[in-house]
Amino acid sequence: RCSLFSHSSVQEAPNQAKPITVKNNLKFSRYDPLERDFRHFYPDLIHLLSREIGGSTPGLSNQFTKVLTHNLSEAVIGKRYGLMVPRSFKELGGESSLSELATVLGWAVELTRASANITAEVSQDRTMSRNGQPTWHRKSMLGPAAVNHAQMINYSVFILLQKYLQHHESYSYCLQEVIEAFSHQTRGFCLDLSFNPEQQQPLLHSYDIARYKSIVYSTRTFPTLVFPVSLALHLAGLHQEAVHDQAKRILTDIGFFSQVQQDYDNCFRDPKEGDIAKGRVTWLIVLARQRASQAQLQELIDCYGRQEEECVQRVKQIYYELKINKNIPMYIEEKIGDIERAIQQMAKVDKQGLSQSLFFKILGEVSSDSYTFLQTSSWD
Repeated sequence: RCSLFSHSSVQEAPNQAKPITVKNNLKFSRYDPLERDFRHFYPDLIHLLSREIGGSTPGLSNQFTKVLTHNLSEAVIGKRYGLMVPRSFKELGGESSLSELATVLGWAVELTRASANITAEVSQDRTMSRNGQPTWHRKSMLGPAAVNHAQMINYSVFILLQKYLQHHESYSYCLQEVIEAFSHQTRGFCLDLSFNPEQQQPLLHSYDIARYKSIVYSTRTFPTLVFPVSLALHLAGLHQEAVHDQAKRILTDIGFFSQVQQDYDNCFRDPKEGDIAKGRVTWLIVLARQRASQAQLQELIDCYGRQEEECVQRVKQIYYELKINKNIPMYIEEKIGDIERAIQQMAKVDKQGLSQSLFFKILGEVSSDSYTFLQTSSWD
């Protein structure tokens, strides 16, 4: 059986230069073996999917290469949550002979994230950049038509799984996880008030706890935590519903508190994110709506989601008046303690249980500015 990381196609055609966008992403010197293998698969992934999508249609293969290299670029997509699959698989004691398949599933995670990004950018055309890079629908000058590229990326996930996992016993389980990932992607867009202004209710009633938790789970927790860990569990032969339910409970709590932390930072530490002016559903506005007096609530109704600086400052001042700036850090600290206790109480029965070490490392990844579980390149 050929190794997944073989570059035999390149050896057979030595005069065929790799696209420069692929070549410039090959920087492996700083990575541990697991991350190095993950990144080594990147050019094979691009060539495979571009060839499968493009077929014999002139130019389509090159076009899709550009789609993938831009939208899978770390400069655009950010932290490599796809690495959560091979990292988790290793922590779960998975067989080393299957580590290649863990890498494939990790890139399936990255592909779903890339398609979600394109869809979000097209749906909300005000977005000019992502992580400082121009959004794809603007860079390609396709505008709304770029949503077709999101569909092509979605299709490529199934191509990838069929090619590498079709004959593995985890195949059907992994397919179900991919389908659920696309379901949450759609659900997240349906819940986002900026995409669905008709769901806005008077008196900020749309900004409730149930909507907030659903948005966090569908847009953050599932795609970056639950999805990759579930894939790793299935690849490791852990298909039991009780095992997955326990993992989801802990990961849901981790994802929730990390989003609350980000909401806090976006307001009090890095306000250029503009959550208030953009009218985002954040934990801060959810709490403020609950705790505000009638006069404060009316001001929030009048000011929240407005671009004027005086409106933004008044909303933030109400947060201070309600002591949200002090209460949230204490709440986060308590939440981390609850999660740590839940992990400590986790049952571990040989190969039929979960790894406490894995969940402590995931918690460290999202709660610390210095600790890293995913990417060894950030150790430097």
